Amino acid sequence: MSELQPTPPGKKSPTWPIAVNLALLLFGGLLFGGDFAAFSSTLTGLFVINVVAAIILAISGGKMHYVLAFVLACLVILLIGGGICALMLSNMGSMH
Repeated sequence: MSELQPTPPGKKSPTWPIAVNLALLLFGGLLFGGDFAAFSSTLTGLFVINVVAAIILAISGGKMHYVLAFVLACLVILLIGGGICALMLSNMGSMH
């Protein structure tokens, strides 16, 4: 078996957009608690910010791995935030 080669310094993938978005999503969930409208607006705002950042970086000729990082952050927000919103909506019918 061949050993894994270390990544060259200029080729490291940026993971900070995904980490920042997950932290903001967690902060929004803790801040708004069970308020569906506030959480869904936070989710929409984060999604729009990431889409705009990805488009600006793509147009300005920025590094493509940053564009992909923001696109992946959009997907993470949609998957995790959409799942949380679905759970919140499914639990609304069982409240007494």
